[in-house]
Amino acid sequence: MTLQSVYDTAIRLIGEVRGSISESELAERAPYIGAALCTEAAVLDRAYRKAFGLADQKSFPTLFLTLESDFPLSDRFAPAAAYYMAAMLILDEDIDLYEKLFDRWCQDLAAISAEIPFVKGSTADVYPD
Repeated sequence: MTLQSVYDTAIRLIGEVRGSISESELAERAPYIGAALCTEAAVLDRAYRKAFGLADQKSFPTLFLTLESDFPLSDRFAPAAAYYMAAMLILDEDIDLYEKLFDRWCQDLAAISAEIPFVKGSTADVYPD
């Protein structure tokens, strides 16, 4: 899956038409938004991969991901990523829709986090004696 798939879903979520003038401006912003969302969810993705025995996360640029780039997070993160991207693309146009979409991003990340099994470990003693 590529970042283009996430972008296409985001465009549909905000009701844009592919190929329109306004969509071309959104497409210019999408690589930066894609890198930001992947960076924001990278730690959770690594925990998800470890918990479910998936391949390690490959490194990716944190400033700009082309739409043709492979989506660097687990496929489980793609729907959430589309909500984040849609929210950021519509932020300046429709604050109410932005809030709904961003809330869905947060809900999806919380659901992913809840799927990761608890790992028993010892508590680190961080206070000096």
